[in-house]
Amino acid sequence: MGNFFDLHSHMLCRVDDGASSEEEMYEMLDRSYADGVRGLCLTPHFSPSMFDDTRESSEKSFALLKAYAAEKYPDLELFLGNELGYYDGCQRALEAGICRTMAGSRYVLVDFPEYVEFITLRSGLGLLQRSGYKVILAHAERYRCLYRQIDWIRSFVAAGGIIQLNASSVEGGWGNGAKRQWKKLMRLGLAHIISTDAHNLTTRPPELSICMNYLKLHCTEEEISLLTWENAWRVTRDMAI
Repeated sequence: MGNFFDLHSHMLCRVDDGASSEEEMYEMLDRSYADGVRGLCLTPHFSPSMFDDTRESSEKSFALLKAYAAEKYPDLELFLGNELGYYDGCQRALEAGICRTMAGSRYVLVDFPEYVEFITLRSGLGLLQRSGYKVILAHAERYRCLYRQIDWIRSFVAAGGIIQLNASSVEGGWGNGAKRQWKKLMRLGLAHIISTDAHNLTTRPPELSICMNYLKLHCTEEEISLLTWENAWRVTRDMAI
C-alpha cells in the first residue's frame, strides 16, 4: 500500500456531522492509517447556518486525536483546517481567523450545496480568489451546475483554482452523474487532489484506496503520487501546485 495524504476529512468527534464519539474518531483514524494514509488534514464544516461556532470543540477534538496518533502512529502527520460552506461575507470570517484556512496556509477548502446555481458558485469562488486565497473546490464532481461547464472549470484551474475529488465517487458513491464527472475531470487532467471526505465508519468511511484500481489503469505513477500525496502535502506547506 502506498502512502496517501487525505486532505478532506470529518473525523473530529462531536463537531459537525462527522464522528459522533471519541471511539468512532479513533477507529476512523485506525481505518485511515491501515488504508495507507500518512498525512491527514481534519476539515470540520464552517457553516454558521448549519452548525454553531465549532472552533473550541474542534480544537479540543483535534488535541485528543493528535495525542492518540502520537502514541499509536508516530509517522502520521495531522493538520487542521475547515471546509467553508460558502456564504455572502464569508471572506470576513477568513480574514478574522474565525474560519480556518488549510493548516494556516492561504489555501481554503470551499463547499457549496449540490444543487447550487452556477452563477453563485462562479461568483463566490472568484471573490475568494480576488481576496488573495488559493481556492480548493471541495468534491467538485458533485455540483450539477458544472456538468456542462468544462470550459469554465478549465479557466478556474488556469487562474490557480484547485479541484478536489472524493475517492468514493469513482465507484458511484455520489450517483452516476458524479461518477461520470469524476472520470471526465480525470481524463481531461483537471483534477489535483483526491480525498475521502470521510464522515463515519459505514456510509462514508475513510477509504482513499477505493479509487486505486481506476488510477492504476489510467494514470502514471507520477500522476498517482500527485493526486494522492504530493499536491495535498504542498497545500499544508503553502506551496504552489
